[in-house]
Amino acid sequence: MFKSIEIEHFRGISHAKIDGLKEVNIFFGKNNCGKSSLLDAIFLISGLSNPKLPININLLRNYLRFEPSDLALDFYTLDTSRPIKIKASNDEVRELMISLFESAASHIDLLGNENNISSTDTKNRYGLVLKCKINGHPVESSITLSHKGVENNDYEQSVKYDSDYKENLTCRYLSPKYDFYTSIESLTEILKNKDEQFILEALRIIEPMIKDIVLSQNEVLVDVGLNKRIPINVMGDGARKILSILTTIYECRNGIVLIDEISNGFHYSVMKALWQTILLASKKNNVQLFATSHDLDSIKGLRDAALHDEGDKDRVSFFKLQRTKDAELKSYCYDTDSIDYMLNQEIEVR
Repeated sequence: MFKSIEIEHFRGISHAKIDGLKEVNIFFGKNNCGKSSLLDAIFLISGLSNPKLPININLLRNYLRFEPSDLALDFYTLDTSRPIKIKASNDEVRELMISLFESAASHIDLLGNENNISSTDTKNRYGLVLKCKINGHPVESSITLSHKGVENNDYEQSVKYDSDYKENLTCRYLSPKYDFYTSIESLTEILKNKDEQFILEALRIIEPMIKDIVLSQNEVLVDVGLNKRIPINVMGDGARKILSILTTIYECRNGIVLIDEISNGFHYSVMKALWQTILLASKKNNVQLFATSHDLDSIKGLRDAALHDEGDKDRVSFFKLQRTKDAELKSYCYDTDSIDYMLNQEIEVR
């Protein structure tokens, strides 16, 4: 379990140091203060052996360009001369440094054609180098990109892994534009093991009439007391998102789950019950959870859920994030008691 994380020169963050992390953590603050970037940094430090992660986190936002200028967007003020640095501490100390490189490489064109008889062709190769340390032990990987052709937007990629290191930490990321159908594989395992009861109890937060849940030809069907089961898709985004959250936690046993804008798709009245379900599932599966929100009701819901069970009170941390004029990300940590006082004083958290 991560207890702290430190970030330098990443996206719009010049520096951030977050202490006091617990099993369940929620980050809140104004739009564009750095909440999503903080989750991205946790994602990167959780997968040190995968050099594709810096590109994959941009794919989550449907950003599909991979030119050097696009890769530079992950660097503070687009300054690629200063590497991104991320450090996380728990039972082990993880350190990650990401650098951008560019180089021109020439190769002999043996095929050629009538319009191109040059003996050499110069390709611009560029990419990212990830230099890591696990308790001081070095791990290095890289991804190299180049165009397949002058007028082609397709990219060739070459990935180099460190054969001496295998990542043992599982981390899953649910973005606001999550793919619901990725939940089906995990749901299959849950149903096979007859573990679906906690899924049903959570879905009843949205629809109390739900009796059971089945899979049929890769479609999730629920019984709500009609003469046939109905697709869960017709129940709205809330039901689909609950299913995605819980199957992700189940799949990520002994790992980390990241959820961006956790309250999207939910009515304020269900937030306490939703958090109670998440607290129970994360505890049962030994998952550390990080979520973001700018919704006051989501924060109140987590507070109320943690106070409902005395055992959950000390498992939760609340973090208010503020970005200073020099782009330092400041965090203010609250436990269940102090967040209660802050909310009662109606301090602005958006």
